[in-house]
Amino acid sequence: MKKLSTLHVLNGDGTMPVFTTANIPGKVLVWREVLSEGPAVASLPEQEFWQQRQAYITATYLESPEGYQEKVLQELPKLRASGGMFEVVLWFDADLMCQVNLLYLLHHLSRQHPKIISICTPPPGQSIGLMKPKELQQLFENRLQLSDSQQKQAHAIWLLYASPDPLELQRYLTENIILLPHLQQALHLHLRRFPDCGNGLNYPERVLLELLQTERFTKEELLKKFWETESGNGYGYGDSQLEHILQRLQPAIDQEENHLTISTVGKQLLQGKKALVPESKWLGGVLIKPADFYCFDDKSQLLQKS
Repeated sequence: MKKLSTLHVLNGDGTMPVFTTANIPGKVLVWREVLSEGPAVASLPEQEFWQQRQAYITATYLESPEGYQEKVLQELPKLRASGGMFEVVLWFDADLMCQVNLLYLLHHLSRQHPKIISICTPPPGQSIGLMKPKELQQLFENRLQLSDSQQKQAHAIWLLYASPDPLELQRYLTENIILLPHLQQALHLHLRRFPDCGNGLNYPERVLLELLQTERFTKEELLKKFWETESGNGYGYGDSQLEHILQRLQPAIDQEENHLTISTVGKQLLQGKKALVPESKWLGGVLIKPADFYCFDDKSQLLQKS
């Protein structure tokens, strides 16, 4: 009897050791992109989409063009050939970074049409790469096989995430039942990455300043404390993303020897007496500009045009 072909898409190199030990059969593609960070513009032709991604990753994370080619672009043909697979299994955590990658992959697979698409996602707060081999095997046995309606909705939501109008995404999330288990919460956290309408802080920036308001920390202690919060864990940020946030918050943070404390400016920001000018940056398909941007209203918990 012919063995049914399976492609496993893993959420980064950190998952590979435990996946190998778990001895789950099938071919493997390691997904190394972080599509939650930087531009993700659905209207671009595919070649231009990846050129823009390469430019962002090489500039932001100091990756070489050759490294990006090897780690990301050379893996894409495996994805394009997935239509010949019986099953594609997507191994991604519940946090925002993983969920955005998952959305893109489901969008892409909607054009390849493998017979079955399944998802392996542990409960929020757990990481696939830190699981034991037996736990990974159990997660695989209990994988979620997606229905046509789940796949179609994921495709539609990706197009909204990667569009220039985040209010359309917000409207969709408000008016529809989201069929994938962890996507609603992840995309709510995404919308909270837009600057606050009052003080200009996005939610991760506010969480970091609120932590520093309680006590002083070394940088390592502060990052650990952020990851321990429910919202901090929900973003899935690594050192690189948090370092960027801390750099932007420099006027709001004082450093005493090896410890960080909140500055007078930081306290005024949290009190709403000062406002941080939004930085020019991409959030999905939206380019935030200091003079023209969408902002998140804390009272209504909704995004609006500034």
